[in-house]
Amino acid sequence: MSAKVRGAALTLLGRRDYTAAELRTRLIDKEHPRSEVDEVIADLVDDRTINDRRVATSHIRIASQIKGRGRMRIRQELAVRGIDRHLADALLAELPPEDETAAIQKFIARKRFPEKPTQAERQKLYQQLLRKGFTGDAISKALSRK
Repeated sequence: MSAKVRGAALTLLGRRDYTAAELRTRLIDKEHPRSEVDEVIADLVDDRTINDRRVATSHIRIASQIKGRGRMRIRQELAVRGIDRHLADALLAELPPEDETAAIQKFIARKRFPEKPTQAERQKLYQQLLRKGFTGDAISKALSRK
């Protein structure tokens, strides 16, 4: 195993948590040999220095609670980070539905949505919430309360 590649990997991991896929891409982009990168990644996964479940759990918590994003957008972000779809689905299933409802209500309150909105205002808000990754069903339920 290459000490140079391992050192580069640990330097990157010292800055933030990466998924195995992200770290592999970063190291290969820095022109480290692919075979050495794969060996180092496998070793770091074995000793749990790299843990995709931990990274995904953290990402979900931050995206849902702090950034107010919906499940669909979070799932897409996890896929971009190289998280296995089944793992992402399992972790997102643990996310309480109340969190999504609360995030939608918080977004609506922040936007100062009028008490009696026009159809155009409802459509605009609906589109904004879709872009944040909320399902049409969750949005409709939240807007029906208005």
